[in-house]
Amino acid sequence: MPKLSRITSHKKELLAGVVLGLILGITIFLTNPALRNLDILNQPLPATSNSPNGISLIPGTTAPDFTLADAHTEQPVSLSNFKGQPVILNFWATWCGPCKIEMPHLQDAHNNYHSSGVTILAINSGEDSKTVLSFASELNLTFPMLLDSTGTVQQQYQIRGFPSTVFIHKDGTIAHNHIGMISADLLIQRIEQISLFR
Repeated sequence: MPKLSRITSHKKELLAGVVLGLILGITIFLTNPALRNLDILNQPLPATSNSPNGISLIPGTTAPDFTLADAHTEQPVSLSNFKGQPVILNFWATWCGPCKIEMPHLQDAHNNYHSSGVTILAINSGEDSKTVLSFASELNLTFPMLLDSTGTVQQQYQIRGFPSTVFIHKDGTIAHNHIGMISADLLIQRIEQISLFR
């Protein structure tokens, strides 16, 4: 009977934890206007927004250039280095759960499309190279990990949440902005679109 009593007690503790987590989640959801209006996050910001230099990131506009250090090589990498190639910018952080779930999709895309000229640049927000490289090693990630230590590029691209992914055509114009975790199927669809763009 003591074993049965322990199992019952454990189930009660587990149920109490689930209920508490649900209450906490609902409270956060109800008190955060951004979470109640998720469709607003998918709307492009107008050109007159408070973005640096009044830059608009509406599809069809030129993606802002930047230069960041590669966490692995410590060498500078500029977006302009990839002119004439489709580019995917993925904004992320190691503490972001959805980012970790999404990373294997990006690695598969890198494995399948890198030889055809598609470049994935993972732009980490505010973390040091040791943290980023440890995360990359844990997930066997081989695409470039860039360090946005000051958040400047994140501001340039008006990133409001992680993960966020920006798809850029070969001509350097923005094709799509995706806020939130992207599915493997949608990732492939977007890559095919920017790869076929002339």
